[in-house]
Amino acid sequence: MKQSLSTKITIIFVFSLILLGMFFILLFKYQEENNTELMKRSQFQSINYLFTLYSNNYTPKNIEEYFHTFGLRKVENPTLKKAVLTQGSVLFQKTINFNRFSSIRYNEKYYLLIDNMVASILLESTVQDRSNRQLWLGFAIALIVFISMYISILRSISPLKELQIKIRRFASGDMEIDCKSDQDDEIAEVANEFDSAVKKISALMNSRQLFLRTIMHELKTPIGKGRIVSEMLEDEKARKRLITIFERLDILIREFSKIEQLVAKSYTPNFKEYNLVYIMEHSIDLLMLESEKREEAVLADIESEYMILADFELMALAIKNLMDNAIKHSTNNRVEVKSEENIIIFENRGEKLPLDISEYFKPFVSGNLKKGLGLGLYIVHNIVQLHGFSLEYRYIEDKKIHQFKIIT
Repeated sequence: MKQSLSTKITIIFVFSLILLGMFFILLFKYQEENNTELMKRSQFQSINYLFTLYSNNYTPKNIEEYFHTFGLRKVENPTLKKAVLTQGSVLFQKTINFNRFSSIRYNEKYYLLIDNMVASILLESTVQDRSNRQLWLGFAIALIVFISMYISILRSISPLKELQIKIRRFASGDMEIDCKSDQDDEIAEVANEFDSAVKKISALMNSRQLFLRTIMHELKTPIGKGRIVSEMLEDEKARKRLITIFERLDILIREFSKIEQLVAKSYTPNFKEYNLVYIMEHSIDLLMLESEKREEAVLADIESEYMILADFELMALAIKNLMDNAIKHSTNNRVEVKSEENIIIFENRGEKLPLDISEYFKPFVSGNLKKGLGLGLYIVHNIVQLHGFSLEYRYIEDKKIHQFKIIT
């Protein structure tokens, strides 16, 4: 299951908050137990000290002020006093000179009841209130710090979302993105480095495109002039041969332009539904084979109703490259093309390739073959991927047959 960085951070902080809550719950329980012991000790001390005073025939002038020094204060609310006396649980009792002292617990608080024949006084322990306030203050501060850190971290990583969008735009061919950041953190450093890389790549691609287009433009001029001059030749055979050569050169330049756009991810395919037979005929024309060799070199058996959603020129170029490679590297200078349901099959006889087929999908790889596969399969692979098709290869060893399949 894919999770974003912000989701993971949120999970970590929620888990940390749970641990923080559990820690303070344990701390509250510990503090409560500690307060109970302190309260008992304080009450015992106050009673024992009072007993000592009575033993020495000395009675405190203000009994309430006396107990206040031991963290006890008088309960003035008659309703609370009644509830404590009727619903509270007695922890211990002690009698000194007709005074009965009772320690009572009610609603998580502790009280001391002083009862004699004349009157009774209920005192509330203040030790627990002070410690609880400190704990609540500590918990509130810790909670504020945690939430502040969480918000701060989320704000720090928020530029990653924008950076991700710009990287996607860059991957789709948009070179006009600006990723500069004026922040002072690691994410800003990454954004600035990426922005610098984009600028350099954009400059390199622009210079490459300018260079290639200049070369293609300069080549078109002599090709055009050569085509005109060839028309002036009186020798019919030589004239046709030269015209064919110049036409092939012109086709190659147009193909080279498409390949350049395809590799640069700047080509926008025009997908339409075509009959595969028409694409095959155009692909065979692109091979520029002599008429007497055309039928011998390409044996095509395509279903007449085979329809395919494709860019006509690109698909024809891919099929042409597969047939061209098959003819060049076959032992009989022949390629067989046939179709099955959603599959176009190319077969030729030849020796096993010296390298794994995946190596030939890379540009300028030819193995140990003199003619090499060069850019052929690299172009085919890119065109097939652009169409959303798949390209499969296998070598039938017992028949020494290479078989390529375009699965549409």
